[in-house]
Amino acid sequence: MSIQLARPEWLVLLALVPLWLWWLRPRRTSGLLFASAGSVRLRGSRLWAVVDALPRGLRAAALACLIVALAHPRLITAHEEPVEGGTGIVVAVDLSTSMWADDMEGSATRLEAAKAAARRFVAGRDDAIGLVTFAGEALTRLPLTRDHYLVDHAIDGMEVGLLIDGTDIAGAIAAGSALLDAAPHDSKVLVLVTDGAHNRDGLVPAMAARAAAAVGVRIYPVSIGRPEPAEPAGGTEGASAPTRRQRMETVLTQAARITGGRYFSAADVVALDSIYAEIDRLETTSQETRLTTALVPFRFLLVTGALALVLAAVGLRASRWAVLP
Repeated sequence: MSIQLARPEWLVLLALVPLWLWWLRPRRTSGLLFASAGSVRLRGSRLWAVVDALPRGLRAAALACLIVALAHPRLITAHEEPVEGGTGIVVAVDLSTSMWADDMEGSATRLEAAKAAARRFVAGRDDAIGLVTFAGEALTRLPLTRDHYLVDHAIDGMEVGLLIDGTDIAGAIAAGSALLDAAPHDSKVLVLVTDGAHNRDGLVPAMAARAAAAVGVRIYPVSIGRPEPAEPAGGTEGASAPTRRQRMETVLTQAARITGGRYFSAADVVALDSIYAEIDRLETTSQETRLTTALVPFRFLLVTGALALVLAAVGLRASRWAVLP
């Protein structure tokens, strides 16, 4: 914090203040002085000398304040803020009915575990965070923001049943990529948490992943929940058909590979926290900051102070200790 003068040449007038005080010095006169009773008792004491000189000192201080105000003083404050070209992160969370399954550690449902881990991840980052929720359709719940209190509140409000049931992984990738495409960040990350295989018509996850890669988005898919047992394949002795989990892993692995990300799988809360810790390590928070300054003029405070000093001088002259010519 420092002070800057926009018109410092006006400070030359401060040299006139001592001359003005000299001009106002008490002079011998042949006139008759009338003194208040209080001043009679004080005359000759040190306090009298102070009381006698104080009104002139107050008016001189008021004149000095006005001169400094003419120099247009400004208070300069500087602070650092993160550069917008850091990392932009979108967290996409599955809200399909299967997220009610309570197969995570500590009897927590998959959704509760996903929300708690996402909160801890966001709390440790200093980046712009966005939020996408999806089931049978995808919805942008929160655009990119650095207000982590707002992000935490949005994560807490995620509930199963807010969207059409299903698992639209392609829609989630498209919604997250759209948020990051318009962002000015150098690094763009989409963390996609789901427990089901894509089951919607239209855009397929591989095409959505290619579109995401085209705008520089890296996808980190995370499958949660315990693996399902293999389903016997009809008519084939000893063979087994791919489970829904295996189909999901194939789609998510492909999305990660296309965009340069990594696929993760979490069967419990501890594993989910470890995955977020690994993503946090891979996507280092930008430490680059920008120094910004703000100029706050305060000449009006000086003018107000000068007025207060003049009023104090007048009030002292009108007090019981004043000397009245």
